[in-house]
Amino acid sequence: MKSIQILDCTLRDGAQANEARFGEQAIRDIIHNLTDAGIEIIECGFLKECEFEHGRTYFPQPSFAVPYIPEKKEAIYAALVDYGRYDVDKLEAFDGKTFDLIRISFFEKDVDNVKPFIQKVINKGYKVSIQPMDTFSYRDENIIKIIELANEVQAEALSMVDTYSLATSTDIDRVYNLYKKNLDIKIKIGFHSHNNQLNSFALAQHILKISEPERKLIIDASLYGMGRGGGNLNTELFSEYLNREGLKKYNMKYILNMIDNYLVEFKKMYEWGFSMPMMYAGLYGVHVFATAYLKDKPNVSSYDLKCMFEMLDKDKKKRYDYDYLDSIYEQYIQSKVIR
Repeated sequence: MKSIQILDCTLRDGAQANEARFGEQAIRDIIHNLTDAGIEIIECGFLKECEFEHGRTYFPQPSFAVPYIPEKKEAIYAALVDYGRYDVDKLEAFDGKTFDLIRISFFEKDVDNVKPFIQKVINKGYKVSIQPMDTFSYRDENIIKIIELANEVQAEALSMVDTYSLATSTDIDRVYNLYKKNLDIKIKIGFHSHNNQLNSFALAQHILKISEPERKLIIDASLYGMGRGGGNLNTELFSEYLNREGLKKYNMKYILNMIDNYLVEFKKMYEWGFSMPMMYAGLYGVHVFATAYLKDKPNVSSYDLKCMFEMLDKDKKKRYDYDYLDSIYEQYIQSKVIR
């Protein structure tokens, strides 16, 4: 039987839709109810160098999360930290009361430099999950380097991260096969998707299908799909699927209660999920901030956005250089006038 865990990232990836402002009660309720539902890993927010604000899921240190996490820990509790944006030397040592797992994200340009950062987190007592951003754009040799790093530090997991919602099943086959052949079998393989193209559910099923029985998987999902831009795989959808397949016995009452009590209202307040701009952002691999900036320009139709995406330099479309985007907009408007 396939071995799989859900990592719910509502309070972390969802934080990119509402600037992490969930509210004290919502944070506590979501963590406790996901625990009661049987969700194996709950990502509580970001480790971030900032002033702590009650009701927000940005944590300067793990100890700030103590009020939200059950005293009797029946799940794995996690946080994500961006390499280069946090002073890991100041990270509190693991004390068993808050985060068990720290997920470390970085880009391909950081592959040769990230090891000391990861090792310091491990030395503090935490398990780590290695999160190479935009994994499917990496060259094979750099994917091998990441695998070797995961093996060397004995990471808890190594993920495939579809940052820009570009991945197809063919892309997944390429990276997964490299992981499968070279990654220590004890290290879990994770998958984090974005749902701009409405394919997160299908891709998660594909990974489950191609995975070897002895390999443990971690699939990221969020309540109501809450997340940046096109959102994420829906926790409620994937958990129901795993229940129907006989792989899990999640208690759906707790999951659905959180959606009814909080997420439906959040959806009225904040924007995420499928839209024409987010669909084209996924198809062309354009950063969500760049997409939002261009779509909000005066008189930009869906077709205009598609045309401007085709004008973007491939090395700049995954960033958000607003001066560059302004120049693209002006060029496009002028070309429309000429036509």
